[in-house]
Amino acid sequence: MTYPVKRLFSKIAITILVYEIIFQIGGSFMMEVGSNLYRDPNFSMMIAGFVALTVSLLMLGTENIHVRYKKFNIFTFIYLLFIIFGIQCLTNYLIDPLEDLLKNFGYSLDNAKEIATGSDIQDFWSMIYAFLAAPLLEECFFRGILYGHFRKHGKIFAITITSLLFGLMHFNIVQFIAAVFIGIVFAWIRENYGLKYSILMHIANNTVALLPVLLFSESMAVNVAYFILLYGGALILVISVIKNFKVFLDDLGNESSLGRMYALWFTTFSVIIVTLLCLAMTFYSVMI
Repeated sequence: MTYPVKRLFSKIAITILVYEIIFQIGGSFMMEVGSNLYRDPNFSMMIAGFVALTVSLLMLGTENIHVRYKKFNIFTFIYLLFIIFGIQCLTNYLIDPLEDLLKNFGYSLDNAKEIATGSDIQDFWSMIYAFLAAPLLEECFFRGILYGHFRKHGKIFAITITSLLFGLMHFNIVQFIAAVFIGIVFAWIRENYGLKYSILMHIANNTVALLPVLLFSESMAVNVAYFILLYGGALILVISVIKNFKVFLDDLGNESSLGRMYALWFTTFSVIIVTLLCLAMTFYSVMI
């Protein structure tokens, strides 16, 4: 069994690398040689992203996970939105110590923070990309194509590995921690409610996080709403973790192959190379 699994993992890692090459280099190429429309970086990256997604689909295909989905309703939506913002609230407290540590070595997080907060979103195509295209591309790639292949080897394995990759492929040290944990939520949604709802919650997260700030940055009502979302979400998150911890332990106990799957994944040569490249790009974000 070891060889077929490592061969699959190697193929996944190569697909991830191809996806990023098409997305990053292809987008830059279109900006250089394309018409005026393609000179908009957000439009070019969006087109490159859909090309990369199509190539990834042709390389890997999809795998059905054969689970019975739960019913999704407005209360589920609100609950999950609070959970996602609660994660952002709590992970923010990890950024300040990290920033202080990096300052001691002469590095700054200013550029990474600017990208993470969406302050560069100012025109039509940047909004389309941030609010619609990016969530659609990321969910279809991570929770669509990749998740099904990992899911064959365990639920927790699939959730954690796709979430780690989701964090790494942001290439931003400020976003990394929050992206990993939010990725866990998106993968959990994918597992329990289906891909269309992980896409919905990703779009909702980006829209609620960025749009009101762009349009109503000085509004007291918006500030109060964010305060409730962040700190109310943090409280709901803590309660939910405590309440469901036994369920998690049961799932962990039922997935006896988890340790072996981690070992196979992290010892696959192409996985090591892709992981190191992602880490290098992530740490590069503090040097520019």
